[in-house]
Amino acid sequence: MSEISAAWIIFGMAVINLVLRCPLFLMADRIRIPAIVERALAHSPVAVLTAIIVPSALHLDVAPNGADWFNPDLFATIAAIATSLLTRNLMATIAVGLGAALLLRQAGWF
Repeated sequence: MSEISAAWIIFGMAVINLVLRCPLFLMADRIRIPAIVERALAHSPVAVLTAIIVPSALHLDVAPNGADWFNPDLFATIAAIATSLLTRNLMATIAVGLGAALLLRQAGWF
């Protein structure tokens, strides 16, 4: 793919994004979302993160017939969850999760 066509693709994606989002932002003050929908949307970040993290932690892409329970990503995820519950600090959670994943992969135990 040449540089010119890549630039046009990026430009086109930006235009499409603006065309789709601008009307929503311009009309946002006139739209009233029902309370039940607002409560449901409050749970969407947790649901999205779970949908991203669980397949990765269980290596479902590598072992589609069943989870690969003995892998560094699962143990790093458990370490990150424990850190999050104990400290409630986002940076500590990220540091421990990434550090554990890096150390476990480099250790060669898996």
